[in-house]
Amino acid sequence: MEALTTLVKCNVTAEVFRSLALFITYAYHKPSTSGNRTPRNQAGTLPLRSGLNPNVPRRPILSTFLDGKDVTSANLTKRQLGNKVLEMYSDMLCEKGNTSNIRKFARTVTNKVCLLFVIIRAFADVLIQWLLHLLTEDDPEVVVLGTKILSRLLVIHGSGYVSKFAGKTGGFAIMRHRLKRWWDLPTLWPICFSILFARDVADIDFERSFELFSLLEAFSNCNVVYPNILPVITSMLQSGLKDVFRHQDDPDSPLNDKGNGQGVDAALSVPSDSSRRRSMSLTKELESRRE
Repeated sequence: MEALTTLVKCNVTAEVFRSLALFITYAYHKPSTSGNRTPRNQAGTLPLRSGLNPNVPRRPILSTFLDGKDVTSANLTKRQLGNKVLEMYSDMLCEKGNTSNIRKFARTVTNKVCLLFVIIRAFADVLIQWLLHLLTEDDPEVVVLGTKILSRLLVIHGSGYVSKFAGKTGGFAIMRHRLKRWWDLPTLWPICFSILFARDVADIDFERSFELFSLLEAFSNCNVVYPNILPVITSMLQSGLKDVFRHQDDPDSPLNDKGNGQGVDAALSVPSDSSRRRSMSLTKELESRRE
């Protein structure tokens, strides 16, 4: 990936952006099954050529990288490689101090990228289609990276772009529906707050711990600029509260004490155990979940 990253950075063109977007698209694409098609007659519709023995085994079919199957290579599957390329893509588009890549990206990703997304082709902006489609994935890494690119795209291009995204595309309504189940991802919250306060996501230090003081330091001097994102944030909060109350009988739940006001001080206190601290880093968060 280091070699590919270096090569891409040396030749940042419109065609490179389109090719990378297409690669990511096909890496996540799940082809429709052909079970509904009428099965062919095993004997075939044409006579066999003379001299060919039907009992001789045919040459095996080679599996290509983008044939729709998660072909496992020596190191990475197709989806894992797609994640690596998307991560590189996100790092390029969200590079701190560099807005030329995200502006070029907005101009050059064309309809070719979204030919597979027939289900959402009614939306006007093809680029938004592609980013919103990434939010439908079941992989938290894909969802976070797609939301991060979307955040910077909206903040950099300003109110006109946000208005189009909110009205004509219905983007915030789609985000509200697709992000609420990912409320427990710490990385996603500062990204949503970045849209709310119109702060460049590239300026956020995602290596910090996910706590109140880190969020206050990052957004304390900001004003609400795009309140359209508030339904997305409230939807995530509601989904989180429902999950907490649903599992309140769990011994590890902070709501297991059902006394009248008992344990309130303990519940509001910051846990002293450092192992319970969450990080805004997506990599660290995913690693902690695997432990």
